[in-house]
Amino acid sequence: MTKSLPSPETVLVISAFALIYMLVLLRKTLQGKFDLYDFLMLSTVAIIPAGFALFPTLAYLVSHLTGVVFPFVVMFGALFLVVFAFMHNMTARLHRLERQNCALIQEQSLLALELKGKESSQSRG
Repeated sequence: MTKSLPSPETVLVISAFALIYMLVLLRKTLQGKFDLYDFLMLSTVAIIPAGFALFPTLAYLVSHLTGVVFPFVVMFGALFLVVFAFMHNMTARLHRLERQNCALIQEQSLLALELKGKESSQSRG
């Protein structure tokens, strides 16, 4: 197994991307567009490649421990794991909001029906 280090250009590009991406995520989190969980999950998309580029010996250690020849395969596997966990959480939130929306529509309909009944009883009396 060869242990080649990433070029300085690669490290620079990945580091610049990670820094800019993290700053954008932080700004959106502070503005309230993302919650803390979203910030953490989305930031791992920048942290994992940066970790593999900035600490290549750790990347080779992880790939050796998992039995994978190329560290980037482990990195992409970790990124897929993060994406699937994020999608699972988003799906669960979407279904919870869908159920809440249905309950609110039903409640609004019942209140409208009750209000209509009160109006009709007052007009008769």
